[in-house]
Amino acid sequence: MSSWLRPAGTRGDIKLVRTNLGAARLDPRDCPTKRGSDARPMLIADPEPPELIEKFQDFTLKVFMDALDLIEHERNDPEWVIGELRRTEGTFGLYRRSEAHPLLLSWSAEAVRRYLAARAADQHARQAAGLPLTVPVRDTWVVGKDPGPVDARGADTYEMTAWGRRYAALDGSTRELWLLTFGAAKEDRPEAEKAAAAYVAARGRPARGGWRKRHTPIPFDELPQHRTALPEQVRVIEFGCGDGNHNELLDWNRQEARQHFTAEGWPALRQAIDGTGTRPGTGCVDCKALTGCEALPHSPELLRITPPERRRPRRSVSVTDLRAYRACPAKYHATRQLKLRSSNPESPEVRRGRVVDEVLNRRHGSMPYRSCEELPGPADPASWGAGGLHLSGKEAFDGAAMLEQHAFYCPLDGLAPEEEVRVQYQAVCYDPELDLVLIATPDLLHTRRGGWIWRETKTASRYLYEGESLLKHSPQLALGVLMLAAGVLGGAVARSRVELELLHTDDVTFEELDPSRPRTVDEAREVIAQLAQPWIRDQDYPADPGRHCGSCEALEWCQPGIEHLATTEQEPDDHRL
Repeated sequence: MSSWLRPAGTRGDIKLVRTNLGAARLDPRDCPTKRGSDARPMLIADPEPPELIEKFQDFTLKVFMDALDLIEHERNDPEWVIGELRRTEGTFGLYRRSEAHPLLLSWSAEAVRRYLAARAADQHARQAAGLPLTVPVRDTWVVGKDPGPVDARGADTYEMTAWGRRYAALDGSTRELWLLTFGAAKEDRPEAEKAAAAYVAARGRPARGGWRKRHTPIPFDELPQHRTALPEQVRVIEFGCGDGNHNELLDWNRQEARQHFTAEGWPALRQAIDGTGTRPGTGCVDCKALTGCEALPHSPELLRITPPERRRPRRSVSVTDLRAYRACPAKYHATRQLKLRSSNPESPEVRRGRVVDEVLNRRHGSMPYRSCEELPGPADPASWGAGGLHLSGKEAFDGAAMLEQHAFYCPLDGLAPEEEVRVQYQAVCYDPELDLVLIATPDLLHTRRGGWIWRETKTASRYLYEGESLLKHSPQLALGVLMLAAGVLGGAVARSRVELELLHTDDVTFEELDPSRPRTVDEAREVIAQLAQPWIRDQDYPADPGRHCGSCEALEWCQPGIEHLATTEQEPDDHRL
């Protein structure tokens, strides 16, 4: 009998086990059962959902990769390919392809040019150092155990793959794997991920096929010499599509790649393969086992909004998504769905808020937990930081003052040791009628005498206006009210509360909401419905230029926003008033 049991709500073969680089990251927020299910590509949902295609492409790198294939493997002129990218709206004339949003087209065209420049610079450096140049490799590299006896996991085949751009030296001595990130090039990746990438590059055999079936190795007599021999040296390079920079993450010989994989890569992949247990979160959206999952709360009619006329693939939504959509549908699509972010520096207020938030998360997450009142502030209030960000001057003084104000309202002060505390916990529920996964991540959750306390802590540059609706001001609170009222977290609703803590430099605004009061629940539902109803039926995500364009993270790819700002800058001040 297999030691890995097929999850409820799934069917199919579990004999093929396949891992990729994502499996090696082992994000603690991931669901172990989803990781284990993803590692078994022939396992499918039961019942299997219909194949639904969105109007717009939501795989950010798809257009970018297709364009590079045409350039590197088909040897087309780069500018011609970029022209075709725009003319065909990212489909390149292929049937049943979602087109790309205009913002994705602009981003992809820039990313292609940046990538080609980075590759050319890297090759020039290698040539100057007397090292062999590398050429593109079309076929996937696969490391694995061919079909054999079924083992204790119920598997007879193991495969490892590594998604990225592949290259090899003509003499077969070197292989390269270029890994991609949407924004700035990362300085590093988890050791297990790097080890898995290097091992696939060092040991992988060219193969085709895959997806829900085993890969088929390409016969050696069909391959050029440089693609048949295993390399002596492997390089893994990080490329940032957003800034065009590239970093060499490793340059190992074959023996070093094997040693690192044994020590760091395989233990992480084995943990992913053997994953059991559930943790609802963002992964629920494409989880094969969703229909049979008992850990995911089902909350039909939580939102009470009208479903879209045309059925669409399962989606997730958070209040942050809805607020971005309200500001501009194109911004929502670019920043929330495609995860594209400008490399421009954050505003001082945003940076300060992130640093304060990081400090509070660390404090509240310490074990055993204790009140922030017992903890010292920054040693130097004029210069400090956290989470890789540094504050100085007024930002630093203001942030330190806000931490001091929080100490008087820290929810852990006087909390009984037997109560449960969750920091940045993803509260998740599923609406089957809308086929929608709702996600909220409060700053802090904790139990108190049988109820749940949902705390949102924000840094603020202004006070609440008198008479302003608290739920409209902070829709995150509205979703918290609805989730607690629906019993998503369990506990006694009458003992539960949603709290808002607005930190100022010299004071704290503290507000409390009772999710057991029908009037509060009705207002919360109205607030969320007003945000969600236009979002759920929209599939065009048009740009909506306005005052927000100046601080938009997607502005550099948005022609309507750029034109709007250019127009307003030319208008006289009295006209803008």
